[in-house]
Amino acid sequence: MLGYKVMQAGVQGLAVQAICMDAGTGISAAGATQGTATALTNAVNFLSTVASGTGVVLSSSATAGDSQLVYNGGANPVKVYPPSGASINGLATNAAATVGVRQACEFHCGSATQWAAVLSA
Repeated sequence: MLGYKVMQAGVQGLAVQAICMDAGTGISAAGATQGTATALTNAVNFLSTVASGTGVVLSSSATAGDSQLVYNGGANPVKVYPPSGASINGLATNAAATVGVRQACEFHCGSATQWAAVLSA
């Protein structure tokens, strides 16, 4: 959805972000565990700095039907952790999925404990 079209219809800025998916750029991955990884707060997340072994964690506020996109523009693969107590694509609870350099992955929340990931080529 293109936000400028919604704004032209008279919808206010924060509502447009909520409807059209907000984006964050220049995000740095951090930490080597789920508890120390960078928390993602946007629907679309562009990582620019990814040191070896670092990660990000999906939103713990997500509800069924929500999604978050992660693009790794860093120099190393990034670990993407689910919220505490959840799993991604049937991995062990709290285990990270890996998104390679110059790859994007869309994470879909199915429930409080279940996420599905769709990785780009």
